[in-house]
Order: sequence, then C-alpha cells, then structure tokens
Amino acid sequence: MRTLHATAMMLAMSIAPALTDLPAADPVRAQHYVGVVPGSDALPENLAAAPGGVALVTWPGFQMLPDGGSRVFVQTSTEVTPELKREGNGDNWQVVLAGVSLPPGNARRPLDTHFFNTPVKSVKTHAKGAVVSLVLEMRAKLKPNMRTERAANGYFFTYLDFPPGNFL
Repeated sequence: MRTLHATAMMLAMSIAPALTDLPAADPVRAQHYVGVVPGSDALPENLAAAPGGVALVTWPGFQMLPDGGSRVFVQTSTEVTPELKREGNGDNWQVVLAGVSLPPGNARRPLDTHFFNTPVKSVKTHAKGAVVSLVLEMRAKLKPNMRTERAANGYFFTYLDFPPGNFL
C-alpha cells in the first residue's frame, strides 16, 4: 500500500509543472439569441409556418421586461382568441388556443424560467387536435395581464405579462 501511495505522489509531482503550462481557458461568453423577439422584424430560420399559412403555434417564448416584469408569449401563424383559465385547483394558469396545432420540434419544449426573477416557474405546451394549451406553473399567486396583437411581420402574438417583484 505504501508503494502505491508513493508511486501516486511521484506521478502527481511529475505532471504538476505540465498542468501549469496549459493555456488559460477562454472566458465564458453569452450565446447570441436567434429566436423570436416580439416587436422585432428579425425572424429565426425554419419557423413552422408563414403568417396566414397553416394555423400553427410557431414559437412559445419568455422574456424579462425592461421594468423588471416578465412576459410569456406565444407566436402563431394565424389570429387566435386565447382563453385564460385556472389550471386545476392550484395557482397555475392555462392558456387555451383553439384552432391551431403544435408542430414537432422546439415549440413542444418546456420553458424553464425558474432561474429568472419571475412568478412563472415553467411553461409547458400541450396539444390535442387543433387545440394547444400553455400551462404556466406559478410560484406566486398572480394573474397575468393577457393581450393579443398582430405584428408588422404578419404573425400574431398572445402576451401574458407579469409585474416586477421579488420572486426568487
């Protein structure tokens, strides 16, 4: 056992100088976001449908607002009339979008927002036929301010806005 310990120590001492000669790692850089940004004319590549085309959810998203509030949004290729309702008996919210479908791919991925200072912990999309639901898992008892608009690029947005606060 002593021989093994001594051999390990000698090996560690022999490679220690080599480890100090390694180049320094590049600092971590923020990735450039290439997704949908409400109010912007820039569009990501490979959206599931063009405006006015097949009735689809093209992009669910989340953003922090300049005033410290937060927003969950969903972009659709056609106009929708969203319905906001409580999810079960808890504090969660559900937004029901009738008349649209959910394509395969990124639009089906959950949005994990628990690292942000927002009352929304996560957002999950669910589809059943031509009805898409967004379920907002909440960590605070707040009702979102919901509104819709048609963007200049022809897509439609449903916004769920939350006030600033201390939610972490």
